[in-house]
Amino acid sequence: MSKPIILISAGKHTIDGQPGLPTATIVGCNINYPHAVSLAGGAPLIIPVPADTGAVRAIIQVADGVLLTGGGDIHAEVYGEELHPESARHDPDRDNMELEVARLALEAGLPMLGICRGQQLLNVAFGGTLVQDIPSQHPGAHAHRAEAEYAMHEIIIEEGTLLARVMRAPVMLVNSWHHQAVKTLGQGLRVSARAADGVVEGIESAEGKPILAVQCHPEACPTDHPCYLTLFHWLVEEAVKFRESHNQG
Repeated sequence: MSKPIILISAGKHTIDGQPGLPTATIVGCNINYPHAVSLAGGAPLIIPVPADTGAVRAIIQVADGVLLTGGGDIHAEVYGEELHPESARHDPDRDNMELEVARLALEAGLPMLGICRGQQLLNVAFGGTLVQDIPSQHPGAHAHRAEAEYAMHEIIIEEGTLLARVMRAPVMLVNSWHHQAVKTLGQGLRVSARAADGVVEGIESAEGKPILAVQCHPEACPTDHPCYLTLFHWLVEEAVKFRESHNQG
C-alpha cells in the first residue's frame, strides 16, 4: 500500500535579494514538518499560500490527513476582536487558506493535527477566540517563549482524552514558542492539556473525531525526543484508516 498523503499548510515570507536582484516572496514551511511526517511513514504534500477555494478543494481531494503548522499570529478580526498592539506577523491570505482547509477537511472527515498556530487556527475555525498576548492578557503566566530548542515547561494532560491515549502520560515536558493561546474554546472541542499557569496547551474534538492539536512544537525534535514523534504516528495511522474507509466507500 502506498503511503498516506499528509497535506501540510505553509506560509510565506519575503527575503532580500542579492545586490542588483529583486526581493522574493517565498512560500513554504520549516523542513521539520515534512521530515516528521516522513519519519512517521506519511507522504508530505505542502499546500502554498495563497490558494483559492477551488485549488484547496482539489488538493483536499487527494489528501488522507492534514497538518496545520506554526507561524505568525492569526488576525483578530477573523474571530471578531480588536487587534492587540502585540499581535504581529499577520497574513490574511494564509488565514483564509487554512480556515478553508480546516473547513473542507472537517467536511470530508480527514484527520487533522494542529501545531502551535495550527492549534489556534483550529480553535478559531470552530468558532473560538484567542488570547492575543499572554504576557499582557494572562497575568501570572510563566514564559511561553523558549530560548532553548527543547523542553521548557510541563503540561498536564487531562485524563480520558485522546491526547492522553496517544501520549500515554499524564504529564509532558514541552518546548514553547508562542505568545498567543486558546481563550474561548471552539464549539465541539475540548481542552486536553494545560500548563501549570492555566494556559491551554492541547485541544481535540469533543465528539470523537480525529482532530488533535498541541501548542508546543513536537516537529522540532522528533529524533532526540521520540515521544514527540508519537503525534505524527497518530496522524499517519488515522490517515491510513481514512484512506481505507474511503476506498471501501
